[in-house]
Amino acid sequence: MFSFLAPKPAIANSGGNSVDSPNNSLTGQTNTARVYKAKPDIYGQIRSFPDLIQESVFEYVHQTSTDGGLKYVTEWMCIGIGKYDYESVRYSESSLGSLAGAEFQFFQPGEVIPQIVEGYGFDDVDGQEVPGQNEASDFPVESATANTVVSGTYSGGQIAMKIIKQSDFDYFMGLVLPHAVTFTINVTYNTASGSVTTDATFSGTLISAVETNDGAVVNPVRWYTFTMNQLDGPQDIPANATINTTKFILNDNEALVVGPFFSPVESTQLWLHTQSSLGGKKETNWKVVIWKIDDDYNQVPGTQQTFTYRQTTPHQSTSEVFYRTEKLTPSGGFGKYAVSFQRTDNSSDASLLKVEEIHSINIRTNVVHPTDTLVRVKVRATENALGSRERKYNALVTRHTITYDLDTQTVDYTLRPSRSFADAVAHTWIIMGEQPVSSIDLYGLYSIAESLPDERLGYFDYTFDDENDSLGDRVQAICNAASVVAYWDDGVLTFTRDQKVDYPAAVFNRANMKTDEYKMTYEATLPGGYDGVQVSYVHPTTNNKTYINYRVLNGAIVEQEAESPNKLEIVGFRNEYQARERALRETKRLIYSRVKMNAKVFEDGIIQVGSVIQMPDIYDSNQQGGYVTGRAGNNFDTSEPITFTGSMYVLVTDSLGNPTLRYPATARSDTKYGFTAAIPDIQLNIWNGDTVQLPSRYLIASVEELDSQLWTVNSIKPNTDNTVSLTVAEYSDAIYQ
Repeated sequence: MFSFLAPKPAIANSGGNSVDSPNNSLTGQTNTARVYKAKPDIYGQIRSFPDLIQESVFEYVHQTSTDGGLKYVTEWMCIGIGKYDYESVRYSESSLGSLAGAEFQFFQPGEVIPQIVEGYGFDDVDGQEVPGQNEASDFPVESATANTVVSGTYSGGQIAMKIIKQSDFDYFMGLVLPHAVTFTINVTYNTASGSVTTDATFSGTLISAVETNDGAVVNPVRWYTFTMNQLDGPQDIPANATINTTKFILNDNEALVVGPFFSPVESTQLWLHTQSSLGGKKETNWKVVIWKIDDDYNQVPGTQQTFTYRQTTPHQSTSEVFYRTEKLTPSGGFGKYAVSFQRTDNSSDASLLKVEEIHSINIRTNVVHPTDTLVRVKVRATENALGSRERKYNALVTRHTITYDLDTQTVDYTLRPSRSFADAVAHTWIIMGEQPVSSIDLYGLYSIAESLPDERLGYFDYTFDDENDSLGDRVQAICNAASVVAYWDDGVLTFTRDQKVDYPAAVFNRANMKTDEYKMTYEATLPGGYDGVQVSYVHPTTNNKTYINYRVLNGAIVEQEAESPNKLEIVGFRNEYQARERALRETKRLIYSRVKMNAKVFEDGIIQVGSVIQMPDIYDSNQQGGYVTGRAGNNFDTSEPITFTGSMYVLVTDSLGNPTLRYPATARSDTKYGFTAAIPDIQLNIWNGDTVQLPSRYLIASVEELDSQLWTVNSIKPNTDNTVSLTVAEYSDAIYQ
């Protein structure tokens, strides 16, 4: 029964095919918020540029009551899924510990995080200057006049003015309410000396602006109705005065008010960041008005609050900028808020007030991330930076994985730091993929890892960042770094490695081969038109992409860039030794594997892609093979006569189709249909036409002829007639020496 390779992974040889994790993009690496992307799934050891999980939050901290304040910025970032060791924490290339006021803390999965300050900046706040009372003339006041009024009413401390719709009043219809205004109306009232008609100007708060119509389908009459409360006007006008329909002038009274600005999200706190630029003996005074708003940005009644602030300077003649963070907890509770600023004193060149930023703040306590490793970084910002600075926080991290004990043949679920490809495969398949242990050949996988001549050949250092990468794609990408192929064998994920073999996995001869599709090709030039190989890897010190180049020149391998190289970008390479071994091996393959063969064989062997098999040229009469028809001690009977020339060696398959090693074979004196060889006492299949239909086979030839019959299986295609079509390439031990 044949086993077949899993589908070729899309990421196996495409080092630049990541979605956008800065861990894999080796140019311009920064910390980014990868919204709606997969969390980094890191294996091995990489330099991680963790993903931002929320906006930066800053505050100004004062050491004394008179200093200008220092700005501290806090970032929360996600290293990735799982647990990690960490070292060499940096900002760009500088140690984070060398930066003034910098600190960091890692939180492993399941660890309780005492507090996370979650902040959301107001999008429309960016250093607005708050004008002083003396700047009123510099800010034109919006005004609109109606000479015809439909009606004017006073009731319950409110005045409502209804007018025919006119475009001059559209500005006031678009205001965010409540809004301070002044307005002029014409009134008539009685006095002891008679009736008085006069214009009266009031200040108040515009609390409603409504458009209505008469309901007509064609050319309806449209009206604007403005309602004001908190009225303040002439004291001699009685409450029962008649509002005449001759005049209504409405003026904006908030020309010197900055805002209101609106919360982007609901929150329990507001952090207001201001800058006061003061000369000697100067100060700034201002008030902040906040109120809760509903989804339509209308004020929630009873939530308005006013806060007053004063900033002075200790200096008599020198200038300084004073930075402040005011932390407000609104009485209205959790919700969205409007915030406005107004200076209550005069401004000058030596007294400037700016609103730097506003944050909606939610404080989360005792937070647990059960599957992720997070890091909090707090740094002191530069006061007068000459340019914007990108976030380049990074650390050398090593993933903790499960492993497998070859002695006890059990999974060890204790998490330990590891760079082994075998551990990465096991963790990906069993923990991340939640597949049963019985569905993967862990013994074979770890046997391959154990057999590596140097553990660096089994390193896998990479970040999976694309949620569309299937489980099979990820496993094959991991395996590819160690030159391992994963394939399905009777429902079990099984593994084989491209390496030197001591004996073939299967033996074929003319008896179980067909002439259909048989073709052998030889490339007189180097295969594929390549004259060398280029392999890239991530340099462990510089974290830059580095290249290993080999070239075939006059039949010899030299270390230089080829004119037409086979460029291999293999994900997971982060050490020179691994990349150099792969590059040299692939260069040798150009020299020693030039012959290709297509053949159709019967399904009577257990092979897979990557297997090394013994297969003769069916048209070469010097290669002798057939069936074993009997055995007596070291004497074997064969189905075909054998001609001995020089030193001959033989391979025999057992009852399961597994070939033996090569053994010296000599001619028998009693018959040409046989040979003598000291082969161990293995179980043979002797054809009887009934219970045994597939007899044991033999292949006998010289060492040189046997070596020329070794092939590596490149592809397997099952056919409907119980045959399999193979594509094989020349195998040579020289590739691996």
